Amino acid sequence: MTSREQPERDDALDPSAAVALARATDEGIAEPGRTSTIAALASRNFRLFWSGLLISSLGMWMQMFGQGYLVVQLAVRDGVPQFAALYLGLVGLARAIPGLTFGLFGGVVADRADRRQLLLTTQIAAAVVSGVLAILTITDRINIVEVILLGALSSMVLAFDAPTRQSMVPGLVERRHLSSAVGLTSAAFNGAQFIGPLLGGLLYIPLGIGGLFALNSISYLAVIAALLRMEVQSATRVRDQSVMRALREGLGYIRRDPVVRWIVILTAGSATLARPYPQLLPAITEQVLRVGAVELSWLMGASGLGSLVGALATASLGGRKRRGLVIIGSVGALGLFLALFAVQRDMLAAVPLMVFVGFFVMLFMGTANTLLQLRTPDHLRGRVMSVQTMMMMGIVPLGVMLMGSVGTFVGVDVTVLVGGLLLAVLAVFAGLRSAALRHATGDRHGSRRPRSEAQDTVA
Repeated sequence: MTSREQPERDDALDPSAAVALARATDEGIAEPGRTSTIAALASRNFRLFWSGLLISSLGMWMQMFGQGYLVVQLAVRDGVPQFAALYLGLVGLARAIPGLTFGLFGGVVADRADRRQLLLTTQIAAAVVSGVLAILTITDRINIVEVILLGALSSMVLAFDAPTRQSMVPGLVERRHLSSAVGLTSAAFNGAQFIGPLLGGLLYIPLGIGGLFALNSISYLAVIAALLRMEVQSATRVRDQSVMRALREGLGYIRRDPVVRWIVILTAGSATLARPYPQLLPAITEQVLRVGAVELSWLMGASGLGSLVGALATASLGGRKRRGLVIIGSVGALGLFLALFAVQRDMLAAVPLMVFVGFFVMLFMGTANTLLQLRTPDHLRGRVMSVQTMMMMGIVPLGVMLMGSVGTFVGVDVTVLVGGLLLAVLAVFAGLRSAALRHATGDRHGSRRPRSEAQDTVA
């Protein structure tokens, strides 16, 4: 930073934050220049990583489609179809507990271990869990308790997999192509969200739900093969800190950076009030829209189509400066479109609204993840991204449990409506409260705000 720029800095940091910022600056963390949507595919390592993720994500979304429908069927089989939303909520709670328990520690491990070796381990473990679920379902020995237990095991694996995968992406591409890499990674995941449920709906008839689970187990081999073919040098990880001290360092960085802190707050809000909607769609399909499995696949596919477009929009934002405004606007729009979806009783209106919901979910998450990775130094990236992971793995399932439980008594459509409206209010509050977020770019030095709004820097 030049002396000429120094007076403009008004987000005073304590000494430890200054050290982190200096290291970040030394590592060249800066706002990337304008780049194309597919620029990251020029990297061989990223192409391998991306292709494996795409195949694995197809299997995962087929399993998600099948598992949601399985849980509703189990409620009917148990003679309590009115408790379908509660069953879905219990599965969500089972996934939340490991996510909350191990989510932050997964980031610590990602910052200390060889990330490629750690990903190989998590992919093998995930394949085994899905394989067990497939065998139990195919042999008709599955019940809600076993679905809950296997969901908890899957969540435990994901607690270490997700922050490792996210923190590995910046090392696979040039920094100026990071927006493209994050967007394309999201596009692979959410393109699969569009195609996976549709494939699941088609393959459900010949293969059954257990067959969908088996295909997901096999799909993890694509990621494993890609990781083995990648030429990635093992980075030297810092191991001289205790686990708790490393954890406090990561949380302290989030607390001190106003932009990162507000992104985490908005992520927590969306995770509680909006992101549970995919898990609640089976109950909405049956109880509100009065349709079946095929129509459920249409809704999930529509959400996936919107998410795919949102991910591609994220990948094209490499030259955009005011990313904070994109984050605020996408969260507000997500809440409003979700509220509109909740009051629909006709599939012709529900399907296009679900496209918009999926679009703004991914525009928010993709832009937020890009901004976090650009602003966070590599030695802290796993821990910062693990907080995002914890929100998705821990807070989203808790939101499913909360909204599913309340929806059992007042109607799942009412809970989705109220959740969407509350999220829109939170977005307006964030926009008015935080000038740092409104002016946020991918560089700490790029965020400018009036001195009068010093509350943004207060923990």
